[in-house]
Amino acid sequence: NVHLPGRLPGLVRRTREVADAPACADHIASDLARLSEFLPWPARTDTPAGAALWVGQYTDGVEGRLLVAGIERGSELLGGIVLFSHEPAMATVELGCWVVAAAEGSGAVRAACVEGLREARREYAVERVVWHCDPANTRSGGLARRLGFQLEGVLRSSYVLRGERRDTALSALVGSEIDEAIT
Repeated sequence: NVHLPGRLPGLVRRTREVADAPACADHIASDLARLSEFLPWPARTDTPAGAALWVGQYTDGVEGRLLVAGIERGSELLGGIVLFSHEPAMATVELGCWVVAAAEGSGAVRAACVEGLREARREYAVERVVWHCDPANTRSGGLARRLGFQLEGVLRSSYVLRGERRDTALSALVGSEIDEAIT
């Protein structure tokens, strides 16, 4: 467990395990419509079985998945971060995050992202961390900028969400930019 700073007291980042799947599913189901606005995975993780499969892919390291960690306050799960698409030979990883509406603006996700960047740099020696978000997701893009990510471009019509083609803004931190973000 890692204690996190933020405007909410008692925040902790805790790595999720398959045994946490029922709580994860309840957490996702409670804010499913909002979380699914820009993310494809909530629709697959709002049941205990779906959440167990998703978390299990991280605990098993499937396809470069390194970490899924919840942001908790007491017994309440407020959001989380993921490190995935790890390419050891290229020293790259992707950082992702989510938060329930009640915890937006609390600093919880930013603090958890900083810890995720710290782990990526120290444990996996990454030189490049990427951040993908829909350009319409202004909260995600704003957080990326506050963390120091530099916009590298927009991948047009790069993914499908609920049958609609969507764009992806691609941002990254490289080398010393990662170190600056975690200090």
